[in-house]
Parts: sequence; structure tokens; C-alpha cells
Amino acid sequence: MQICLYLTPELIVSPLQENTKDGIVRELVQHLVHQKKISDPDAVMKAILDRDATGSTFLPSGIAIPHARVTEVEDIVLAMGVSKEPVQDTSSQNGLRARVFCIFLSPIHDKEFGKHLKLLARISALFSDVDFIEQISSSEEPKAIFEALQKHENEFDKE
Repeated sequence: MQICLYLTPELIVSPLQENTKDGIVRELVQHLVHQKKISDPDAVMKAILDRDATGSTFLPSGIAIPHARVTEVEDIVLAMGVSKEPVQDTSSQNGLRARVFCIFLSPIHDKEFGKHLKLLARISALFSDVDFIEQISSSEEPKAIFEALQKHENEFDKE
């Protein structure tokens, strides 16, 4: 499962304007509304924040992966945001920070849960490289970020 099948430069926000986890989730959800990927931002926000309340989506490498299964989508919807400064995970005592946020939604249908887990694992694996996160965090151009992600994903698949 390739991330670049679900992501386009138009679905990347860089730099993010918000500087808190909840603010960034809200900003990315609004971006998905603007891109006509979702129509009920309140339901999506609630689903993501409810999911986040069960456990942090911040990873030690510097990425956060807020995600939820919702009735508002028929297929996986993904957006990425890049923050100029690291954002603290205030919902947990883990002290983790993130500069890259990959928000994704998947259908709530049971048959789609496998795709949800595969995408979560794929994002975690691709962004486990701290140097790669630093590379895309230094760019403010969504197209350049997307191209770097495509290249990284292709190299990752060759390994």
C-alpha cells in the first residue's frame, strides 16, 4: 500500500499555521473540507479526538498520525501537514514532539479495517527515518514535499 496513492501535493499543508495538536488536526480537517474530501468536519474532528484520547498518535521519530474510522468516507482520505516548529504532545506524559502530521480517515466498514491498519503501519515505517522527517520539514513547498515522499517511498520499496 503506497501513501502516494492517497496523497497529492494539494493535500499537503506547509507550513501549518496552527501550533497545537488540536489546532493542527482542525486545520487539516478544514483543508480536507476545502479539497472536497469530507463534508462533515465536526463529526470527523470528534472521531479523531476521541481516537486520540485512547492513546497518543505521536511517534518518537517526530511524526504524529491522527486517524479515525468514520462513516463520512467511502475510501481512505489522507492529508499531511508540516510545522515550522516541533509541536508537543500535550495529551500524554510521553514528552514526544512532531513536525509532520499525517491525518487519515478510513471507512468504518469492517472489511476496510485491514487497509486502515496497513496504511498506519506504512506511514509509521516510512517516517521512522528522522533524517527524512528533517528533510521534508525544511521545505515549505507541498510539491517538493510530495516529490521527496515519492522518492523516499520508492527507495523504501526497493529495500
